[in-house]
Amino acid sequence: MMKTTLSKESPVAEFLIRNRTLILFLLGVVVYIAFLGLREVWYPDEPDIAEVARAMFLSGDWVSPRRMGEIWVDYPPMIYWIGTVSSHALGEMSAFSLRLPNAIAAIATILLTATVAKSWFDETTGFWAGATLLTFLLFVYEGNSYRPDVMFTLTITAGMFSYAGGRSSSGNVLLRALAFVFFGLAMLSKGPLGLLLPGLVLVVWLGAQREWLRILELAPLSLVALLVYASWFLTNAQAMGWDSMFGEFYAQNFERFLTSESRGHGQPWYYYLRNFWVDFMPWSWLFPPALWWIYRSEKWRDPKVLLALLWFVIFIAFLSLAATKRQLYLLPAFPAVALLLSVWFAEIAGPGERGKSDIGRVAVRSYSWVLVVAYIALGAFLLWAAPNLEALLADRELNDQELEVVSLAALPLMVLGGALIAAALAIGVAWKFGGKRAALLSIGSSHALIYIVILALVFPSFAPVKTYQPQSEWISAAIGDEPRFGMVDAAGVSRRGGFSYYTGTAVDLLEGPTEAIDYLRENPNTIVLIRSTQYERDFKTDEPETRLRVLREIRVGSHLYIAVAPGAAIEKQ
Repeated sequence: MMKTTLSKESPVAEFLIRNRTLILFLLGVVVYIAFLGLREVWYPDEPDIAEVARAMFLSGDWVSPRRMGEIWVDYPPMIYWIGTVSSHALGEMSAFSLRLPNAIAAIATILLTATVAKSWFDETTGFWAGATLLTFLLFVYEGNSYRPDVMFTLTITAGMFSYAGGRSSSGNVLLRALAFVFFGLAMLSKGPLGLLLPGLVLVVWLGAQREWLRILELAPLSLVALLVYASWFLTNAQAMGWDSMFGEFYAQNFERFLTSESRGHGQPWYYYLRNFWVDFMPWSWLFPPALWWIYRSEKWRDPKVLLALLWFVIFIAFLSLAATKRQLYLLPAFPAVALLLSVWFAEIAGPGERGKSDIGRVAVRSYSWVLVVAYIALGAFLLWAAPNLEALLADRELNDQELEVVSLAALPLMVLGGALIAAALAIGVAWKFGGKRAALLSIGSSHALIYIVILALVFPSFAPVKTYQPQSEWISAAIGDEPRFGMVDAAGVSRRGGFSYYTGTAVDLLEGPTEAIDYLRENPNTIVLIRSTQYERDFKTDEPETRLRVLREIRVGSHLYIAVAPGAAIEKQ
């Protein structure tokens, strides 16, 4: 019987390892770039960030990000810079142009991690480091989005690798200084954590190796990062006002760490441990045996492995202490997890499958069959449920947009179901006839296929409940040349960015009937959007109804607004 095991002499194994950079690059282009423009910018975050980038794109002010005409430093400027540069390069601002730099940064992080792993260990480890990072679920999602965390991850990763590469001798001080240039860029991407967290990792790492002089050297090197960050911070503070700049600096960093009351996203201390198993799919369930092997084999004594281990542990511990938590905050630790997994994968599933440990065989076999069973069950369910979505959801009161999604999503979900079953069969066959390495390769490649189906077909089918574009086109036609319109919504501060980005006008947040009526009296040619619940509660009285003229309902997902214009009572005044 012919076996498909990739033995030491296998041309397939040799091809994958020797051509890992090209393979990872091409697969990265497909997974991270090919489908960026198939959906508009979506909440959470993307429309708000895009609205600021649009203002920078139009104004040419590269120093002070602005939102609704006011300087806005919810994030440092890097995310706005890269979106604006990309849009200028492509000739227009779009979802594709905004997301493209993040996709390139994701691919760069993958290739950098693979290259460094090859340099630190061997070619096989380099391949697995890139392959695992490329297929982490949350990394794929963020690499296809427009948020600052992918660039934050790239700059921290480049800084960590640069410092580790320059640590060996005093002659490499320029390489160590370059690391802190990257940390300065990380600060421009996400704030002081770009220096604090990697600096903390390096202090503990150097201390574990008793390199006390190197620890002392970190202080002057940190000035390099601070200088990079200060070049923007001080310039923007002059434009914004020192009190406002330092107030926002405290709110965005210290206040977010200490409390979640003003900014939201409060989560329990175990939040990242709970979400780890999904965010790091498909490799998360193999991470505990990888750590166990690293401990039992004393591989952790290798300074490079210890760096990756501390990188992950310190990031997740520090972020778990913060009151404000989001899954994407842990993204800079993903390359560290990829390195730790790759060291173990290369041992148990390298050329010739040189590792013969029982833990590797049992872990990979058990996980492979769990995936086989789970994906067959889920795939079969989707194949059955997708054509019957309307009947299955008949007892729910779906609005027109949700009904459109039901119609659009049926075929994509069927294709996803077929992809899951195909993945299950591929993983099962790979383990049965190829062993650990073939199973791991099949897990990675199958998930790349699943991501492609989701990005190319499933995500776009949800556009009717996610996009603000068609609603904004109606608003633009309704207000004509007016430069602004109003919104009455207690949660509008987190939603008006979507309308502003697509209409190209400012959105003024109003508090209630009196303010809305006064606003329309002062701006009779514009409109006001009122959250439907607030309209029923606060506006449906005799007096406001004579002053407000209802134009139509505007729905975005679960958010329903009543668009109103000046009524007869206002027009007579």
